Amino acid sequence: MRGTGGLWASVPDMASREKQEALRLLEESQGLLGAILMGVALQYRSLDMEQAKLLAGWEEACGPGPEDVRMAASLITLCALFGFQRQAEGLAAREAQSGETPDMMDVKLGAVSILISLLRLARLQEAFREAGPAGKQAQLEALDEMPDL
Repeated sequence: MRGTGGLWASVPDMASREKQEALRLLEESQGLLGAILMGVALQYRSLDMEQAKLLAGWEEACGPGPEDVRMAASLITLCALFGFQRQAEGLAAREAQSGETPDMMDVKLGAVSILISLLRLARLQEAFREAGPAGKQAQLEALDEMPDL
């Protein structure tokens, strides 16, 4: 009879709370993946802009240039990576609170992904700052080349 109302306080349904938390986490993940897809779409758009620039003599004066779009795409992707990192850290903390040993590999891999994204963003910014409009394409091509290891 306990938990059915009346004088007794209702017992919170833990399974329902866990289910709601899991659903919230999934919805947040979908939003973060949407942000990454938006970043990819912007990267794709920057390539279209570069192509138009080469084929039709498109000029940067008509709006943001492909470099600006590429920078915005990198920032959006970086924000999504920070969101995923926050999720991984939260899940690891919950596991630790429940007495389990959390698998920290996702947290470490997320941190490495963020570091790589930050390095890429810094290189993009440096390339755009140093190069004039004519040298930006060469800088972008140099950034995309694989280094010899």
